[in-house]
Order: sequence, then C-alpha cells, then structure tokens
Amino acid sequence: MWRQVSTSRPRAVVAAEPNAVTAWLSEPDSAPHGGESRVQLLARVADWLDTVPDDGGHTVAVTHPAVVRSAVLAALDAPLSAFWRIDIAPLTATQLRGSPGRWTLRSTAAPLVPRHD
Repeated sequence: MWRQVSTSRPRAVVAAEPNAVTAWLSEPDSAPHGGESRVQLLARVADWLDTVPDDGGHTVAVTHPAVVRSAVLAALDAPLSAFWRIDIAPLTATQLRGSPGRWTLRSTAAPLVPRHD
C-alpha cells in the first residue's frame, strides 16, 4: 500500500530555522545540526558505487532523492553545482548501468507502477 507523506514538516523547519535551511541549500559544505553536507553525501554515495559487485547481477537501492541525485552526479562525473538541477520525483526509478569506476545513467524519473496481481 502506498502512503502519502506529509509536507508540513519541511515547512515547519524552514519557518523555525530559515538561516540554517538557506545555508544548507546554497552552501555545499553546510551541514546544520551536525548533519551531512552535500559534499559528504556525494563522497559517501560515490564510495558506495565503488563497492557494488561487478558480477552481472542487479542491485536495488530504495532511498531518498538526495542520494539518487548524488548517484547521478557520480555516474556522470558532473559537478556538485548540478545537484539541485536534477529533479527526482517521489516513487520513481533511476537506473545506472556499469560497475565501479564506469557508471552510465540509463534512465531517471521512470514512474513506479504498483502491480495489481
């Protein structure tokens, strides 16, 4: 069953801490409240991609749009400045093909369609 996620929480954070949110959105090294910066996130995701086994199998990661953006950047060797230019909608799939050190973006934003078996 699909669940709708509330959008009120992000608005509450923006209202309570506008400066922290602005810094996080505009400064790649910013990590308010000890969180993870975009620089750190991209490094973590790129490191993870380097550990995916090159055995011909498939790996599935169910994750947050920020992680998907980072994986796309790593696959394309794109600059971190492109992070916010990648639109990852909820309940969509992004496919990367390849192996550590040589990833290719196959598709992004492919809608997931629930099965009705």
